[in-house]
Amino acid sequence: MGRGGSDTTGAAIGAALNAEAVEIFTDVDGVKTADPDAVKEAPTLRKVTYDEVAEIAHLGAKVVHPRAAEIAMNYGIPLWVKNTFSDDEGTEIVTRENFPGRRVTGVTHTGKLVYLQFDLNGAIESDRVMLESRIYETMAKYGINLFMLNLSPSSTGFAVPRSQYPTVEGILDGLVIPVSDGDKRVYVVQIGAKASRVVETQANLLSSLGEVRKIPALLTEGCSMVSLVGHEYLQQPGVFLNVLTAMMDGQVTVLQTSDSDFSLSLLVPEADTNRAVKLLHDRFHLAEVR
Repeated sequence: MGRGGSDTTGAAIGAALNAEAVEIFTDVDGVKTADPDAVKEAPTLRKVTYDEVAEIAHLGAKVVHPRAAEIAMNYGIPLWVKNTFSDDEGTEIVTRENFPGRRVTGVTHTGKLVYLQFDLNGAIESDRVMLESRIYETMAKYGINLFMLNLSPSSTGFAVPRSQYPTVEGILDGLVIPVSDGDKRVYVVQIGAKASRVVETQANLLSSLGEVRKIPALLTEGCSMVSLVGHEYLQQPGVFLNVLTAMMDGQVTVLQTSDSDFSLSLLVPEADTNRAVKLLHDRFHLAEVR
């Protein structure tokens, strides 16, 4: 069934039976504030919301599949995560109404990423939205998982799993994007600072048809995403500063940032992943969270 298949199936059966609760048994005591491999003293959260656990799962933690949490949430069924090998009470996953209040929930991470930043300065301004759309449509067509999406007037970027990068490079390096407004110009995507033979060949072949403009993508390898997950907390003034200060004090380089309603994510060197997790766990006193 794939990763999380049993979680999702259990939640779906529970929904179909209108069950009082669904209990998922795994090899940990429940949902923790961080990966115990990075933070040995990370406590088990006794209660979290569906939103929180779905965010944690999407950002790298593998305790509960997000689809299982979504099904349970839609049908209002309490979801429990317990340890098969202990009598620990585990973590109860409930609705936001049943567990209100602001707090930081935990720190999660996903490693082995490659980050690509596409420079659009060489593109005509009116073409930029179309170029971004074509790049993202192509990634969706081939089922590429994207992290750390970033948009600005002069560039766009995202991270991809290292395991998928060879596919991404094969798809994007030399990708031809024609302009459909009647003008004779095309764009060619170039991965890396130096054009590959594929890119040069494409540019030479297309030059007879009109203007050719290249879209270079700066490549940053050996990255990891570390995310601070919060429950109605991250919009408070000073949180982002606190996160960056923790990284600066710990001498961890922040390569990129992104945020959502429930998380604030940092792109850091892969070698600094566990240190970044520990720094944020300590900075926000998550050893005291229950």
